[in-house]
Amino acid sequence: MTKKDFWFKEETDGTTRIGLSREGADTIGDVAYFAFSVQDHLVENEDFFSVEGSKAVTDFLAPVSGEIVAKNSRLEDYPEELNSDDPDKNWLLVIDPNK
Repeated sequence: MTKKDFWFKEETDGTTRIGLSREGADTIGDVAYFAFSVQDHLVENEDFFSVEGSKAVTDFLAPVSGEIVAKNSRLEDYPEELNSDDPDKNWLLVIDPNK
């Protein structure tokens, strides 16, 4: 997976919100399972979540590095929200890229 599989939004406090782009979601199809592979820190090019979709079972690599400020843990119970076009539903993490 590449950076084009994600969307990024810089927040007013300097953190960055990361979500799965439409292109990324289309690659895996309808999502049936989701699990984070990280706890407190995101490291670029290392696994950060696993997903099972109708088209693929995939481990996604982190597109950037930073301290994890927030996780969308709702995705573990409602993985289908990754297929949503609503950024309030399909966001993955909020990170502080400076830490």
